[in-house]
Amino acid sequence: MKRLSALRRIIPLCMAAACACAGMARGEDVQSGRKSAKPLEWKFPTAGGTPHEGIAFADGITGVLAWGGGDTLKLTIGRADLWDHRGGYSWTDAQSYTNITDAIRKNDEKRLLRLFDKTVPPGEPRNPTMLPLGRVEVKMPGATLQRGMLDVKTGVGTVEFEIDGRILCAELAMGKESRAFAIKMPEGVEFSAKAISSMEFPAVAKKLAPLRFKPAVKRENGFTWELPADEPVSLAFWKNGAELAVATWRGTGGERRSVTVPFAKIRAESEARWKKFWAEGARVRVPDPAIQEIFDYGMYRFGAMTDPDGIPAGLQGPWIEDEDLPPWSGDYHFNINVQECYSPAYRGGHFANLAPLFNMVLSWRPVLRENARKFAGVADGYVLPHSVSDRGVNIGGFWTGTIDHASTAWIADMMWQYVRYSGDVEFLRRGAFDFMKGAMKTYRAMMTEEGGALALPTGPSPEWGGAAFHSAVGRNPSFQLAAAHRLARDLSAAAAMLGEKPDPAWLEIEKRLPLATVDNAKGGILIFENQPLTESHRHHSHMAGFYPFDIFDLSDPATAKTAEITFANWRAKGTWGWTGWCVPWAAILNVHAGRPADAVVMLHAWKEYFCGEGRGSHHDAVKKGFTGFTWRPKIMQMDGQCAAATAVMELMVHEVDGKPEFFKGCPPEWKNVSFENIVLSDGRRVSGSRVDGKISVFYSEPRK
Repeated sequence: MKRLSALRRIIPLCMAAACACAGMARGEDVQSGRKSAKPLEWKFPTAGGTPHEGIAFADGITGVLAWGGGDTLKLTIGRADLWDHRGGYSWTDAQSYTNITDAIRKNDEKRLLRLFDKTVPPGEPRNPTMLPLGRVEVKMPGATLQRGMLDVKTGVGTVEFEIDGRILCAELAMGKESRAFAIKMPEGVEFSAKAISSMEFPAVAKKLAPLRFKPAVKRENGFTWELPADEPVSLAFWKNGAELAVATWRGTGGERRSVTVPFAKIRAESEARWKKFWAEGARVRVPDPAIQEIFDYGMYRFGAMTDPDGIPAGLQGPWIEDEDLPPWSGDYHFNINVQECYSPAYRGGHFANLAPLFNMVLSWRPVLRENARKFAGVADGYVLPHSVSDRGVNIGGFWTGTIDHASTAWIADMMWQYVRYSGDVEFLRRGAFDFMKGAMKTYRAMMTEEGGALALPTGPSPEWGGAAFHSAVGRNPSFQLAAAHRLARDLSAAAAMLGEKPDPAWLEIEKRLPLATVDNAKGGILIFENQPLTESHRHHSHMAGFYPFDIFDLSDPATAKTAEITFANWRAKGTWGWTGWCVPWAAILNVHAGRPADAVVMLHAWKEYFCGEGRGSHHDAVKKGFTGFTWRPKIMQMDGQCAAATAVMELMVHEVDGKPEFFKGCPPEWKNVSFENIVLSDGRRVSGSRVDGKISVFYSEPRK
């Protein structure tokens, strides 16, 4: 049988003939050794004039965005571990589920808000936050930047510029082993560099100076920044002839460090790293250039920010803007955002990239256990608030997010799905099974017996109703019900894998807890009791039972009818209340509903309205017409970019009730489409093609 890769159309790597860079990024296809697809192109000056429109590089810890214009190439440098850890909200005994539900039942808004109130001492932050680091500006007198390019198959980029009528190219690369970013200029081009710390930007200084931050200590080739309560951070560059290297590090002794690694070695490290990444993971080939780019660049950025040897990725990964503080503290949002950031690991087959995230969450268990004791009165449960720092400290101020226990259940499900996809039973024994059981013990403690059935007296559906009182929570939220059912099924399957008997409580939840709150006369699945979807909303959470939790049996006529009504009501509300990260989710929901044209339209809309020319993945739209969220177009979040790459894989391979469906999301006009090495939930890897309507699928050997 011929390998599917032999059927692939390889697009030659072509660059402008005027580009005289002998070391131009010419990656090779990981299967055939032939030249890879055409690199992605950026125009200079970069669109919007912001760092997040730049070309992205990262080693899982340090992130670099290359952007700029005129004679200056700007390198915005961030670190995924750069936090001010002060502040935050420790769970109190008064913040019990009993007290919360009682205040809501008695319509006592003042009492409820007092439960989550906090006095902040002068000079201290209310919450932990990630911090911007700074930038290096590379100035080339007489030059005019023209464009940049990136070969995602090698991680090597170029910047093209004009000097005295000549078009020249500089090469850019990042080495994971060297932990350095480097530039190689054409011989004879004069250039200089200077480092600028984030505290030199007015917006940063204005916000941080009152919190006991001091300016960074400058050196000729960089700076060291002493933080109020955390270890210092340093940034420095080293110029060696036509080459420039940039590095960052934490701790003392930064002024004595130097980087003398030649560019050729850093480039070789990049090429080897990305060759391995693409060889071991999924690949797709579609006739739609926009969809192909969404996958290629999305998977590249996913791999760059979630490296197995790196720091767990928050909302922005390591790409923190230097001119201001990151929105939402750049934190870990567990009500969908972290889940979307890591979603490509599963179908994409990059299981090791999940390890830093899971190890971090499991390290928080003492804190999360104490949260559960105070919230639900259980000694061996876990409660993970929706927004936390890298130490699991609750970033408070949004009370409905704090009590959103589906955040805990969803991470527990991610751990179980990792075990299913990867076959790593030892991880299940070592920590995942304990975390899953603890999440469920909290859920069970929240449930009440009502007429022979189980119910959740009150709970949120993410961000519905904002921080309002009664409108933000309700009885039996469909999102919480779906998460609880998914967790109950996961636990029974996990117990069977470990040779243990399931807890009767899990089986009771399956039998006696509703799958969703349903009223077909009001639009199918409701947000919670007496609350239908009445407006366009960014969280499709009431539909989570379809995706990601996949708990419904659509072969049942009544369930299928409810699904039809639910999807129709959802579509009728439109997209005016949507943000960037929810559009790929909508694409996958359309795949689930068997609407491939709508799924592809959603992905095109995401790229058009939430990326723009610079390919930055934005929370708000960069132009008007699709959504009302247009007033903060500079907010970058990686959830949408990663979820969009996942959505492309779901077009190819989608599962309903554990049964794979191939090319369900591919429109009929795609006459020639293929994928390789996509992973099913049972661990098998599969490749397939659809040529003129004829589908061929090749499975790997079943996992042993």
